[in-house]
Amino acid sequence: MKTKTVNRTGKSLVKKALVVGAKKAKAVDKNSLKEANEKVRLEKEALKAKDVEKVEAKKEVTKEDKKYTLTIDVKDLLTAGCHLGHKVSKTNPKIKEYLYEAREGIQLFDLNKSFTALEKACNFIYNAKRNGKQIVMLGTKRQAREVVRRVALDAGVPYITDRWVGGTVSNWSEIKKNIKKLNDIATGLSEGGKYAQSSKKDLSELNKEKTRLERMIGGLTKLENLFDIIFVVDAGFEKTAIKESRENKIKVVSIVDTDSNPEKVDYAITANDDNVKSITVIVEEIGRAMKAAGVK
Repeated sequence: MKTKTVNRTGKSLVKKALVVGAKKAKAVDKNSLKEANEKVRLEKEALKAKDVEKVEAKKEVTKEDKKYTLTIDVKDLLTAGCHLGHKVSKTNPKIKEYLYEAREGIQLFDLNKSFTALEKACNFIYNAKRNGKQIVMLGTKRQAREVVRRVALDAGVPYITDRWVGGTVSNWSEIKKNIKKLNDIATGLSEGGKYAQSSKKDLSELNKEKTRLERMIGGLTKLENLFDIIFVVDAGFEKTAIKESRENKIKVVSIVDTDSNPEKVDYAITANDDNVKSITVIVEEIGRAMKAAGVK
């Protein structure tokens, strides 16, 4: 009988010890969890405070908006043929409020409204540039390539004139890698660069890759981060670029013809986007607005 009592007592003590141990472990786990949660909370508050500081700092450096005065007038738009739209049958219902009338089956823009739209767009770009926003110019259709490239280089902003690469915005990390790759190849191929002593075969391959990348992203080589604003020639022609940009909160300024929807962009410049003269007079004014901002 005594043995049984001892055994029972021993088992009871072991059981009690296990229960106490479990409770202590549970208490330790609770305390650890509590400490971890508190640590996360403090880290979140610290990050939040930093974000607030960044926002406040940004607010402090934001320059007050100034007015940009256009260097052209309504007559210049008329002379350039900015008023000529597409056939009546191709008219987008959303553009009707910007139209003057139809003549011989062709829609004509109300150039007073087009002038106001251009003024609004130029003022937006002018003040954005003054505040350090990064602007990219896009014009891949044949009539726009030369003037977009020339104006972008003169204003010191990135540009795309060959073709819009799908994912330029939505897959920016890959585009950024390609920009770095192109810059590395260009530097390496320069006189005294790391590829200076390479074989003819290797040099040929490198030059081919350089040419390929230049066609894709040659005008973006100075970009370090994703741009804030994109200026587009022909909203209908550059649908993919506009869709990507708006989905990623990038502001879109675009020339919009009578066959396109002005509501698809943030700042619609309602005008002929097919005629070289019309494109040129608008793109050059956008360029002057950027240069007037005085920031590169």
